[in-house]
Amino acid sequence: MTSSDADTSPSPAPAPAPAPEDGYAVEKRVARTVAATLGWWAHGAVRLLLALVLLYYGGTKLVLGQFGLSDPGDALISQGEMSPMGLLWRMVAFSPLFQLLAGVAECGAGLALLWRRSVPFGAVVGAGSMALVLVLNLGYDVMVKTPSLIYLVMSVVVLIPWMPRLFSAFFRRGEIPRGPLPTLIPWRPVARVTDVLGPIAAVAIAALVIWGSTQLYPPRSSDDSVPAGVWAVQEDTAQPAAQLGEDRRWARIAFGDTVYGEDSPVQLRLADGTLLTGTYRRGGEGTVELALQDLREEGQPVREYLDVLPQELTLTIEEQPGGTLHVTGDGVDGGDVDLVLAPDPSGSTLYERGFSWSVRPDDPFNR
Repeated sequence: MTSSDADTSPSPAPAPAPAPEDGYAVEKRVARTVAATLGWWAHGAVRLLLALVLLYYGGTKLVLGQFGLSDPGDALISQGEMSPMGLLWRMVAFSPLFQLLAGVAECGAGLALLWRRSVPFGAVVGAGSMALVLVLNLGYDVMVKTPSLIYLVMSVVVLIPWMPRLFSAFFRRGEIPRGPLPTLIPWRPVARVTDVLGPIAAVAIAALVIWGSTQLYPPRSSDDSVPAGVWAVQEDTAQPAAQLGEDRRWARIAFGDTVYGEDSPVQLRLADGTLLTGTYRRGGEGTVELALQDLREEGQPVREYLDVLPQELTLTIEEQPGGTLHVTGDGVDGGDVDLVLAPDPSGSTLYERGFSWSVRPDDPFNR
């Protein structure tokens, strides 16, 4: 081919310019963008509120604060004296593992909700956690049934944009469609800034909420020195009453080994069957100060129960040979006590049983 032939060959036709959008098409596209953006902002408000709730409750469980710890100071209450909610609280308090796993699930779901790419994972885990909480609240008559139902509904609402994808994953064959990506800022120059600041703000929010939830509870420590444990009255200088129903002598007492601030739980069972519950504080030279009151009666308002002043008793406790305790000081309803306490193994089984992978000689041990 000669140069003249190349020069005379036809040049490719230029690509046609895109037709300009008419005013109606532009308005329609802008309206669609605005509607989608407003929808994602509403969706974001719901997931932010849900994330805060999950982070708060998860944080209280991670520090074993919401349910506390199972303690010998709660050993004397019988199952028939418990409320359904009290039974649930004691069951969960007995297992720090249960509390930690629940806290990890709730905090993990809350954190996932704060990152737009992990929102569906957070919503699924949050929905599962809130479903379990709702079942427990219904089964044990906990007063926050409605809030837990609302949190479950919020989790489902957050999950709605990804439901078609989940449906395809479980019930259809073939390629799973790509899921939506929450877009709060549809303009990329601004979105580039929020893509960086968003994760930083999420970490700050999560840290602040978890830290704040841990500050609601007093410092906790453990002290298993005397008088911690469950004790039965072995000797008593007081004379029994003519009728057992009128006998206000002490029968058993349980001192806790978990210290909340300066106080530990304590329970006192009287000979007439009355159970007094409260706290005790260790003093110097073998003294302890007790604050005791009757169990809250069914139907009694919380405020009325809290307004009742506890009985304050001061005891002097002296260890004796053989592992017994000589106790003197204030008695219930006035008067003094002078008695000897002996360890009560039957009241300590729950706290001393422990865990074992291997089969024990007395397994199954179910009583």
